Amino acid sequence: MSPTDIPLPAPDVSGAGVPPPQGTGSGLPCLRSSLEAVPTEHEGEPMFLLRDLEGLTQKSAALAPGGMLIASLMDGKRTALEIAALFAKSTGAELKADLVAKLAAELSDADLLETPRTARLRRQALQEFKDSGTRKAWHQGPAYPADVLELAKSFGEHLRDPKGPGKDLAPEPTAPAALGLFAPHIDFSRGGPSYAWAYQALSETRPPDAVVALGVSHMAPKSPWVLTRKSYETPHGPLAVDMGLYDDLRKALWYDPLEDEWVHRMEHSLEFQAVWLKHLWRDKAPAWVPILVSSFERFCPDRPPSCIPTVEGALVRIGEVLKARADSGARILILAGVDLAHVGPRFGDSENPTPEAEARIEAEDRSSLGLALSLKADEFYLSVVKDGNKRRVCGLSAVYTALRWMSAVSGGKASGRLLSYGQAPDPMGGIVSYSAAIFRDVVS
Repeated sequence: MSPTDIPLPAPDVSGAGVPPPQGTGSGLPCLRSSLEAVPTEHEGEPMFLLRDLEGLTQKSAALAPGGMLIASLMDGKRTALEIAALFAKSTGAELKADLVAKLAAELSDADLLETPRTARLRRQALQEFKDSGTRKAWHQGPAYPADVLELAKSFGEHLRDPKGPGKDLAPEPTAPAALGLFAPHIDFSRGGPSYAWAYQALSETRPPDAVVALGVSHMAPKSPWVLTRKSYETPHGPLAVDMGLYDDLRKALWYDPLEDEWVHRMEHSLEFQAVWLKHLWRDKAPAWVPILVSSFERFCPDRPPSCIPTVEGALVRIGEVLKARADSGARILILAGVDLAHVGPRFGDSENPTPEAEARIEAEDRSSLGLALSLKADEFYLSVVKDGNKRRVCGLSAVYTALRWMSAVSGGKASGRLLSYGQAPDPMGGIVSYSAAIFRDVVS
């Protein structure tokens, strides 16, 4: 599980804030929980780059390890004096309280602490998301072009890349509709050819009537599955939600799937799939139900989710809904936007993986994928968590969900074909692995 996958509580939208630092004797504001601490270096010295995962500020802060320790001690209750004392006890180094207060003031100015201002920014951002009829294309521009011609050029380069399929999207489908698709959610600059493998294969199949899309909720909210009724905006226009299917899935859950809808606001794992789906089918793109999947490991760290009655019950009920639709003649595509291993300093390891370690990771990934391609959901899950998920497979819960629902729709009579596998270096140290695969009903 990567730093962006660390379970984080839902943001406090009550508006209660802690006043900015006033001195060394009053309680300092709390360090915001929705931050990413990225290991990096500056002039050969280790540093941590604090970045905002909520998108409330574009500001960041680079902290030395000592500064990171001080910031981590800011819990909203401790004073600068108390933090200085804890720092000295932990490190044996003396620290003046006024330096703690100064750091807190700098972090507050960068909107990286919980203050009345950050509470106000959060309320504004969430209200804007709530009031919008669509889910804005948050990553458009930095991650992919807004212009459709530039987007087509970029995706065409991925299709013809030596690591890609080496051919363009099919002008007409020649195969029956696919049951499922695995595509990456890593950025296009690194994983573009693997996306191309997935969507080129999909272009050769008959379009579905509806897409159930499963992405990874890197903010890890409380809800196992987070749905939204908002269409996803793309350069080719919005990808609409199948409201009838949405309502059927909502009724199968034991909680309100909109309670944590805010996590859709910035999450990239489904935005990137929406862009490809609209690029592929344009105005004929089928409606979808976008679902962000949180981590099941908090419920079942060492056993399959099928052992958890509430989770299993919902998986079965939704499987029955999808099966009924398929039996009535509807073509349902179950899409998973997932990555695999996250290993190296960027993700909490002490060192970069060696070539031997990278080969071992690939072997373990391929072994797990082999189980997934056979729709062996429980076995796939256990193959990842058996060692405490040392590979930090961030797509674990989304893949498990996809396998269960594909099995339900097909009656277990389906299999997948691996299209591509890749590993990409992380600029902050480490590697991320990913794959593309397509699934078909064996009776098709």
